[in-house]
Formats: sequence, structure tokens, C-alpha cells
Amino acid sequence: MKKMLPFMATVAITLLVAFVAVAFLLRPQTLEIGSVDLDMVTDGEYIGICQNKILLAVVRVDVKHHEITSIEVLEHKTSYMEKARQIAANVCSSQSLDVDAVSGATLTSDTVLKAIENALE
Repeated sequence: MKKMLPFMATVAITLLVAFVAVAFLLRPQTLEIGSVDLDMVTDGEYIGICQNKILLAVVRVDVKHHEITSIEVLEHKTSYMEKARQIAANVCSSQSLDVDAVSGATLTSDTVLKAIENALE
């Protein structure tokens, strides 16, 4: 048993370090969100995608007469879908990507905003 204790401690420490390293590497990043000139966007339906490490956002943006008429979040992490829809609604109502992040979901907000930006570019 005395010989197994150092081995078990080494395995436990190695697993902990590996877990922390993987969690750090997969953590989504804060994204820089640009601005989109809606006067340059023609009428139509646009699909935007943003992959932010483990977060994926897919949105459909409808534009008519140089205004965003609707934004639908087609894909996002289920546990943050409501917050993703909220940020999309904020963009639609303000007609701008310059909206505040949803409290408690900054990385989700960034990912959805970048997907909307990608759609409109």
C-alpha cells in the first residue's frame, strides 16, 4: 500500500493538471465586434456563423429596406439559448451591433454578435 500511494498521488495530480490545461485551452475568447453599415446591406436573408472554441452560434438575419427585420438564432448551446435570443432581439430593436452584453453571458453575447456581424458582411 505504501508503494501505491505515491503512484496514485502522481496519477491524481497529472489528471488535475491535464483537466485544467484542457479547460484553459477550450475556454471561449472575448471577441472584437465591429460595426456594420446597414445602408450597404441589400435586402435578403443572411446566415452567419461564429465558432468561438467550444461555443458555436448560427444566426439567420433578415434585412429589408436597409433595416434588420428579424434575427433568428438557429444554433447555440442549449443552456444559453435564451440569452442568445435576447442579444439577437436587442440587436434587432436597436438596429446596431453596439448593444450591451447580456448579464452572465458575455461570451455568448460576443459569439452571437460576431455571427450577426459575419452574416451582414
